[in-house]
Amino acid sequence: MLTLDSLNADKFIFVFLAIHFAEKTLPIWEEEYPEDMRPREAIKAAKAWLSNPGEETAAAARSAALAAGRAAADAARAAYAAANADYAARAAAAYAAANAAHAVANAAYYAARALNADKESLIHEVILENLDWILQYKIENGQSFAEPELIFDLLNEEQKQSFLFSLDTVV
Repeated sequence: MLTLDSLNADKFIFVFLAIHFAEKTLPIWEEEYPEDMRPREAIKAAKAWLSNPGEETAAAARSAALAAGRAAADAARAAYAAANADYAARAAAAYAAANAAHAVANAAYYAARALNADKESLIHEVILENLDWILQYKIENGQSFAEPELIFDLLNEEQKQSFLFSLDTVV
């Protein structure tokens, strides 16, 4: 099973994954609070940081995360799942200012709670859904995986060729 440790991920990948955890839970929040866009704005700010990882976008992500936090506080009497969905969105936006590995683990934990899912299974699912992007990112940035054999076994034939070619060019 894929884990966060399997990836040997950098901050960029952790932010990317946290956004995906948050997006999985966003419908829960928006069903309960259709007019409250603060968690969606937090995700949007985190995506902006991915597009342009600098201090300005980091500050915007922190600000959006705080606003989403206020949304959760305002909704404290709301359904437990909605609060968990909001926390996952806030965790995604907070990456610009937080320890990425710890924050993505929190985002996964709260997303799993909101979705009534097993955390490890949810992490595996989100990584697997995004494995093509993660593989390409790691190849382009000359990065390795912590568990390359595990990753390799999950790739399709085209991805395996890219993976092997990248190993040849790095050596």
